[in-house]
Amino acid sequence: MESWCFVKHKASLLIFMMLLIFILGWAQGIYIEDERKALLEIKASLLEVSNFLNVENLLPTWVDHGKYCDWERIKCNMTSGFVTDLYLGNMFSKEKDMDDFYAFHRSHELIWPLNASLFLNFKELRRLDLSWNYIGNAFVSSGLERLSELKKLENLNLGYNFIETNIFPSLSELTSLKILNLTHVNINVYEMNSPPHDISEFQIPENLEVLDLAGNCYYGTLQMQGNSSQETYKLSRLMSLNLADNYFNESLITALATFTSLKTLNLQDNSLSRSFPSQEISELTNLEMLDLSSNSLNATPNIQDCKSLIRLERLESVSLRNNNFNKSIISCLSFLPSLNILDLSDSYNLGKVPNLPYLEVLILRHNNLNGTLPMEALAYFHHLKLLDLSFNNFVGSIPSTMKSLSSLQVVSFSHNALNGSLCNDGFCDLKNLQELDLSDNMFDGNLPKCFSGLLSLKFFDISSNQFTGIVPPSLIVNLTSLEYVDFSYNKFEGSFLFSLFSNHTKLQYFLFESGSEKIEVETEEPIGWIPMFQLKFLVLSNCIKKRPKGSVVPSFLLHQHKLRVLDLSCNSLEGQFPNWLLKNNKNLEILKLKDNFFRGVIHMRYKSNMKYLDMSGNHITGAIPENLQSFIPDIEHLNFSSNELNGVIPTSMLDLTELLTLDLSNNKLSGEVPKGLFTNLTSAIIIKLSNNTLYGNVLSGNLSLGRLETLQLDNNCFTGNISENHFMGPSILDISENHFTGTIPSWMSSTCDMWSSPLTYCELVARNNRLDGPFPCGTSFDFLDISQNSFSGPIPTFINMTNTKHLHLGSNRFTGLVPDAFQNLTSVLTLDISQNYLSGRIPEFLGELSSLRILLLGKNNFIGSIPEKLCQLNNVSLIDLSSNFLTGLIPRCLNNITGPKQLAFTQKFVFGYGVDSLWDDHISQYHIHETSFVDSMESDQFETRDEIQFTTKNNPLTYKGNILDYMWGLDLSSNKLTGEIPEELGMLTHILALNLSHNKLSGPIPVSFSNLSQIESLDLSSNSLSGKVPSELIQLTKLAVFDVSYNNLSGRLPERKAQFGTFSKESYEGNPLLCGAPLENNCMTTPQVSESSTKKDTEKWYDIDKASFYGSSCSTWFVFMLGFVVILYINPYWRRRWLEFVEECMYTCYYFLYDFVSSHCPTSPQHQGVQHFLPYNISYGGIPILE
Repeated sequence: MESWCFVKHKASLLIFMMLLIFILGWAQGIYIEDERKALLEIKASLLEVSNFLNVENLLPTWVDHGKYCDWERIKCNMTSGFVTDLYLGNMFSKEKDMDDFYAFHRSHELIWPLNASLFLNFKELRRLDLSWNYIGNAFVSSGLERLSELKKLENLNLGYNFIETNIFPSLSELTSLKILNLTHVNINVYEMNSPPHDISEFQIPENLEVLDLAGNCYYGTLQMQGNSSQETYKLSRLMSLNLADNYFNESLITALATFTSLKTLNLQDNSLSRSFPSQEISELTNLEMLDLSSNSLNATPNIQDCKSLIRLERLESVSLRNNNFNKSIISCLSFLPSLNILDLSDSYNLGKVPNLPYLEVLILRHNNLNGTLPMEALAYFHHLKLLDLSFNNFVGSIPSTMKSLSSLQVVSFSHNALNGSLCNDGFCDLKNLQELDLSDNMFDGNLPKCFSGLLSLKFFDISSNQFTGIVPPSLIVNLTSLEYVDFSYNKFEGSFLFSLFSNHTKLQYFLFESGSEKIEVETEEPIGWIPMFQLKFLVLSNCIKKRPKGSVVPSFLLHQHKLRVLDLSCNSLEGQFPNWLLKNNKNLEILKLKDNFFRGVIHMRYKSNMKYLDMSGNHITGAIPENLQSFIPDIEHLNFSSNELNGVIPTSMLDLTELLTLDLSNNKLSGEVPKGLFTNLTSAIIIKLSNNTLYGNVLSGNLSLGRLETLQLDNNCFTGNISENHFMGPSILDISENHFTGTIPSWMSSTCDMWSSPLTYCELVARNNRLDGPFPCGTSFDFLDISQNSFSGPIPTFINMTNTKHLHLGSNRFTGLVPDAFQNLTSVLTLDISQNYLSGRIPEFLGELSSLRILLLGKNNFIGSIPEKLCQLNNVSLIDLSSNFLTGLIPRCLNNITGPKQLAFTQKFVFGYGVDSLWDDHISQYHIHETSFVDSMESDQFETRDEIQFTTKNNPLTYKGNILDYMWGLDLSSNKLTGEIPEELGMLTHILALNLSHNKLSGPIPVSFSNLSQIESLDLSSNSLSGKVPSELIQLTKLAVFDVSYNNLSGRLPERKAQFGTFSKESYEGNPLLCGAPLENNCMTTPQVSESSTKKDTEKWYDIDKASFYGSSCSTWFVFMLGFVVILYINPYWRRRWLEFVEECMYTCYYFLYDFVSSHCPTSPQHQGVQHFLPYNISYGGIPILE
């Protein structure tokens, strides 16, 4: 009976178990089906965005059949089959560059409409990654707080999205979270489109171990609910906290005292100030890494507070870069018992290298450290592995004691002023060296052959030095660990065989931009060599000189398939556009082939991921292809300038929606600009169409310029009035050398005020158009050129002129005085108000503009003397005061103008294109080398070069750009200046052009002018100068134009030697008393004197030809008398006045004689008779006078 009951009970139990298994299986099937449906709905939500981005077939493996655990981006539990991990980050495969990511979102306002409630179906979900997508506020409002139902969710990543709403209340419910990443969760916050949020609203989940809130502009403190014991319990598990790039202040530090489990704390780039928080930090006894960089900490606590740091026994890494500490911070940090990584970069008051010999990593970049390298102090750093002293002011050579730092693995001395040879520097003994950066110094001599023994070397950068000789072949062959090599801008000689790298399997980056004509890179020897490396980054610019006939690009590139950056500029390469490069390298992003000899039309065959294409400076002909968008849809920077392209700009150019910069200048393009070019290219910030023959009313009508920051339309045939529409114009606008008419609209004169950033460079160039009327007052420009128009009225004044650097108002119709507001031009380099109708005196305050380089006031109506305050312009290089009504003497103090000490008109415009860090696995975990491709273009690429007119060599010449740094001239011609030429002008030893012509100057030509060793043009004509032409002027070997015509000079001309042998008689005409070649007047000589030098030495300035003197005097007298007689004959009025004057003189003489005789002789009959004989009255001037 019992047996039967047991069997019956067992059967029931078995049935129950089978039923339970069935129910569980059925439930699991339901859950699995729910997960499948949720995954397919997530894919469906991507459809709208993928269509907009033209991204085909996102998540192709996510189909409604098969096991979804095999789908991409999914990880399942091997037992239950449920989803545990969803990796949905960067769904649209956009490059992880925040600036580009944000720019695309801003231009397209793109948002992924993802519903948060879809994830509730994944009951076992542990990790959810949604970073680098276009997720917005709708994701939060669709039930983000309900994710708290996912009790196993531990890792949530929402970083790099566009969630503007306050996300903290929803996240506070997710109590199971251990890792929360909200880095840049609201990228819009940098545009100030949404207010930052108070972090005090965030209830931190009690299990949280890692919290990343970087880059959100949060503020406040971490306020916890409950008593202090509960707070400590809640925060006891938090080990990593990243609050970088926010608005937290020092009050946060106090709140962090309860975070006792913290191991890493990152507070860089916040608003911390005052003293280093040693006491507060000392409470975090488990801390291993501390980053307080880029704050405003500026004081060191007292020694007692510093001693509290002894408690931080685990703290190994401290970064305090970019603060305001002085050397006393070193004493405080010395109490850290385990410190081995220290970054004090950008601490300009540090003064010297810290005495912390137990360090392994020491980074002191940008500290203004000077003197020689402190090797004596560093000799005690026996454990040092990484030493970075770059971007300082160290001088001298590298001492041989460098070899004592035998543990060094990374060394960077770049961007200093170190010099000398490397032969005895001790580097060769550093066998553990993996990175060596000596770039941007002044090292010279040959590269040491012993460098070939540095077998661990991966990174080798010696660019921008003065190394000479050949690159030792053994150095290249032996260093097979090399990954990054840069030999650019040295003085190497001979031939460098690129095939020396043929056995290097790790080489990824090679740069060789040659600045020398003595070095050439041989890429084709031996013929047919095949490399074992796969390059990512190759720059061979201006160095490939010998190539087999018919070769277009180096043949070894046929074997490269991973190139991302290729620069073969300035190599005289020929042939058609190399399409095969795009076919072989699907990841090629940057291609520079500028300044070669590529010919033919642009014909692309393969679709590419290209972002940067530069074909400028070639001989490309034909029209711009209509189908560019099909082959380079992601292009961001396109440069076809300086070719021979013709035809119209195709409307298909509007389909390049990613385009940031477009340069089609210096071609033969014609026709009208396609409508929408400035608005449809919504990402474009720079468009340059200069120097073509484009026409039409491009700026008229209902105008909008989109997001453009730079627009250059100069040197075309554009016409019409400029639109009066009010909108945000580009900060750089060049419409010069066209046919625009009408007035300047108010938006154009106030464009700088529309740009929110005070650092924005503002420029307006409207030179040589047909614009008229008054120029509207507005915000000041950095560069303003409205010259050669018909603007009238008083000179305009602007708000905040302190930033103006170039002001060109010349060749207009401005009237009145120079405005007092010009004294605010404290940064001005160029001031041109010439060729107007300005009057009054030259203002004294112009002499207080200490930055001024070029002052052009010529061709106006200025009066008075030259202000002596102009002598205070020590940096000025060009002064033009010509063609005014200036009087008085030339100031002697002009010799105080010593000229500029540094360049002001030579500038670089820099684009940077980031490439992944080469050293992600760096032994120190400090990435001191972030490789990037930097394209440095001369200022005429996208920034207007300054341009002025100045008369030299008797011609009004135009000087533009870099040459202005080397021009030096003074023009005081065509005024009414008097007196002698000051001897002090001979101290202007760097002057190139001096013009004092057409004045009333007198006296001799100063002998001190022989000191003007650089002068090329000297014009003293049309004055009243006397004396000889100084023979010492023969020393002026660069003098090309010399003019002393129409003066009163005399004597023998200097010998026809050097430059004086090139001057014609026109240089001396109008001086009849000058003699000697090239004039026809021969100087009188005495043949009996055998030594001609004796006669020359005894000549006096007053020795003249008497025959010539008397002859010229008589001729002058005869001409004068003849003219006088003719006037009396012709004019009866003057003839009558002359006769009356003669009559008056006769009677005056008579009475004078009569009175004289009467007073000296006695009265006699004879005398009486004479008196009786006189008439009773006489007529004086027709009026009777009684006697």
